[in-house]
Amino acid sequence: MENNEVKVSVIMLAYNIGRYVETAIIGVLKQQTKYRVQLVIGEDCSTDNTLEICQRYAEQYPEAITLVHHNPNYGLQRNTMDCYKYCKGQYIAICDGDDYWTDKHKLQKMTDFMDSHTDFSECFHRVINYYEGKGIKSLSNGKGFNKVVSDVADLSKSCYITNSSCLFRKYYDELPTWLEEISLCDYAIHMLNAERGKIYYFSKPMAVYRKHSAGIFSEMQSDRQLNMTLHVRELLMEHFKDNETVFNNLRKAATNIVFGLIRYYKSHSDNNKEYETYQRILRFYPNLTVDDIKKMEQDDLLNKQHQGKSLKHLFMKIMSMGRAVISFFIPLPRV
Repeated sequence: MENNEVKVSVIMLAYNIGRYVETAIIGVLKQQTKYRVQLVIGEDCSTDNTLEICQRYAEQYPEAITLVHHNPNYGLQRNTMDCYKYCKGQYIAICDGDDYWTDKHKLQKMTDFMDSHTDFSECFHRVINYYEGKGIKSLSNGKGFNKVVSDVADLSKSCYITNSSCLFRKYYDELPTWLEEISLCDYAIHMLNAERGKIYYFSKPMAVYRKHSAGIFSEMQSDRQLNMTLHVRELLMEHFKDNETVFNNLRKAATNIVFGLIRYYKSHSDNNKEYETYQRILRFYPNLTVDDIKKMEQDDLLNKQHQGKSLKHLFMKIMSMGRAVISFFIPLPRV
């Protein structure tokens, strides 16, 4: 390390992940950079030993770690926004407390690129998805993803950035207050960044993203998951209402989420929720009727059923199952 000023601040959220968080912290501390790295840990009133582990490392590395302890529990989005305010660097990276970085030169590589490409607002890299319960792995950004350079229009179609892989410029001293309305604000933050510049993709995997039973999505019923992802896009549509391309992409994504919600409520015979969801989508399409939306939903369902029966789909499914079996015997990289 040559420069004593903080160049990168790393946000790490920690809640009831005592069995994971030490590995995540070590992965950040092992980064080899020419500048100082600040690790901001947002410990959100855990009921296990997460706080104890974070305090131990904060005491051992006071020059590197800023421990932000919340009591009572803040929740995911408020925790994120509060940690953001403590970040001193010109760049912000994220490493969720149940994930970990595997390349000790990751931050240096990413900041080297961003320093020399000022028209980029964010960069990210591939990760290894680890499905802990099954012991299988996969690589992120598959299924034909091949865009080294992308932009806000691309990102508005779907979120292809894994949190623990990103690094972005710190454009705000504090994040916009409307993000408090969102239960999961990571996608919204990436969209706000992409509004400022292009996005670069490193194809080399440099982190492990754990998918496990204690994860935020694993604790939710599918209707809650869908409602959360839909709400994010509703707020983003309001923010990007003057950008026709981005707005339409967000609306299309939101429509697909709504169709998923409708099918969920139909399968659970929840007529009231089904009706409310039809009314909700009419805000995206003020010139349509409920009957029009029902026709769109049926056409979408028939299209999905047709795709599911295609030979190409079946072949890809078999290939995916084969890769999953092989991945079980491939060891995870260490910190």
